[in-house]
Amino acid sequence: NPHEMTALDYTAAEYTEARAMFTADGKSGHEAATILANVWRFNNTHARQLWDRQQEAAEQARLLERTRLAKLEEQERIAREEEEELARREERKKYKNKYTPIPNTPLPDTPIFTPCRYADTKVRQGDYCPLFYYTNRG
Repeated sequence: NPHEMTALDYTAAEYTEARAMFTADGKSGHEAATILANVWRFNNTHARQLWDRQQEAAEQARLLERTRLAKLEEQERIAREEEEELARREERKKYKNKYTPIPNTPLPDTPIFTPCRYADTKVRQGDYCPLFYYTNRG
């Protein structure tokens, strides 16, 4: 990270050779150190800009990857929900009695009595039918 680099001290003894290149042109040692420091700052600024662009590109790539993964997960979730809904519909279709709604009505107070088929047929035909057939025992 070029942002964390600190400027070098070009007046130190280890940079005498670098300063000698500029002092040969008639510059003093202090001016040569200043020129070297300016060159270092320029190069560091350029390196910072490059590093920042690389970081922005990497962040952009990460953002694109995250959005791609989010879209993929959303598509998978939608497909899974559609499959579950299809399975539910098939289950309802296959087992209709299981999913028949039960009406919320009160139970009848009087017992429901239906006469036997023999008695019902006799009455419909207009024939005599004893009352015995219209009792619980009949």
